[in-house]
Amino acid sequence: MGMIREATPAKLFMAVMHRPDFDPSPLLAQLADRYGAVDFRCAPYLFGPSYYEAEMGPKLVKSFVSFAPLFSQTRLAEVKRETNKLEEGGADARGRVFNLDPGIITHYSVILATTKGYAHRIYLGEGIYAEPNLLFRRGALEALPWSYPDYRTPAAHGFFREARRRLLEQAAAKDPKSA
Repeated sequence: MGMIREATPAKLFMAVMHRPDFDPSPLLAQLADRYGAVDFRCAPYLFGPSYYEAEMGPKLVKSFVSFAPLFSQTRLAEVKRETNKLEEGGADARGRVFNLDPGIITHYSVILATTKGYAHRIYLGEGIYAEPNLLFRRGALEALPWSYPDYRTPAAHGFFREARRRLLEQAAAKDPKSA
């Protein structure tokens, strides 16, 4: 019989997508107030055509940010519900101005939170599912059959590898025996 243990701390990250004329600085400050200082951000990039265009318009901009504090994996569903409320509050007459997709980086994987169920998604409760999207294996990231195309790019992999490096460093400093 395996021993029951608490999950190891994770690193919270957010995929932030927005209209090209939107300044995300105040939104990032609001997220930092809620979840802790942003400790790493990838360069914003043009998010290609997608189903988001119907609501948000063309030429959407996307970036990934991670937050400094270690994060309890049990809070992922709560954060997804909070970010959905932020999106609704920031909407205008045309629809959402920005889209927030929270997730966690663990020692082993990149996991997204979603409101949509599917065969590979695990129900967390209160309408939220967890979706394993990338795996850390042998020092590299491995995409899964359902991994989103922009999560498969070298830029995204660079972000996730660096955020994981920071997570491992923080976890080792907190508990040297766990490293």
